[in-house]
Amino acid sequence: CRVNGGGEPPKWFQDGMRAALLAPTAMNKQNFLIILDGETVKYEAKEGKYRNLDLGIVKYHFQTGAGL
Repeated sequence: CRVNGGGEPPKWFQDGMRAALLAPTAMNKQNFLIILDGETVKYEAKEGKYRNLDLGIVKYHFQTGAGL
């Protein structure tokens, strides 16, 4: 993950990251990046055959863990 502007991320973001790291991905590779930019969360995934599937899985787990 990356926190733009530095500093300690809020607890909800940390909880979401923990959940995202436990999420299964299509090829069991965690080829994603979650970015906190102010109060906005952005998701990126490296190129791959299952890129969109992995992004959906990771977003769901992050948002569930973060309580969003």
